[in-house]
Amino acid sequence: MHSFAFFAAVAVLFSFFSVVLADTQGVANFSPGGPLINLVNTSPTETHVYKVEGNADNPPSAYGAGGGSLPAATVLPGQTVKFHLGQGFIGALTAKNGEGSRFEVNFRGDSLGEYKTWYNSDMQFGMSNTTLGPAHGDKQINGKESLAGEQDCLAKANSAWTALDAGSQQELLDTGYLEGTTGEDGVLSSVHMDKQADEKVVDFFQNVAEFNAYVHSGSVMGKETSKTGAAADRFSWSVKTKELTITGY
Repeated sequence: MHSFAFFAAVAVLFSFFSVVLADTQGVANFSPGGPLINLVNTSPTETHVYKVEGNADNPPSAYGAGGGSLPAATVLPGQTVKFHLGQGFIGALTAKNGEGSRFEVNFRGDSLGEYKTWYNSDMQFGMSNTTLGPAHGDKQINGKESLAGEQDCLAKANSAWTALDAGSQQELLDTGYLEGTTGEDGVLSSVHMDKQADEKVVDFFQNVAEFNAYVHSGSVMGKETSKTGAAADRFSWSVKTKELTITGY
């Protein structure tokens, strides 16, 4: 009887600490004030999984030193995970376990004696309702919006949809990357992105809807487009902190 109660108590205690430990991921020997990304899952039902990639030249102190396959970062519904990336980390975290928005971060950014963390969002390979920016609610840097990514990709696309004529709308629907109806009252019901997307799809997301991310890094299907390239150049940020927040909606 006593033995059963003891083991039951141990099981409950172990379960409690397992949950606590799950709230901290990444490198084990992290230093206070070191590179940190808060992974916030606002969904009450969906588990968010981020594919993690590190540069091949990452130092031993960084998560995924030397590159190679890395364990994914998993965030349970309603959970916030502190993901410690270690000193000198350069790499990316991609939502939907590699099929959503990709967030590139550089925690090696000393510039003229002043520390800077660089980051951006890339939707070339996929898109999701996910944003990256400075922690502690600081969303304005040098007077411009500093959140990379989009909280609601479908809503952002719909905000620009009726600016197009019905013919242009139909051409976009024909690509299969957008679904919905055409005309002055047309509404999109679904949008997605991948690296095979037609130039007109990239142009719509990047230049018409003005998605807050690289939809494609300056070239489409092997063709350089100065307008798209100029748009892409707007979406790199730097902040004087080593703490960022990725929020999944």
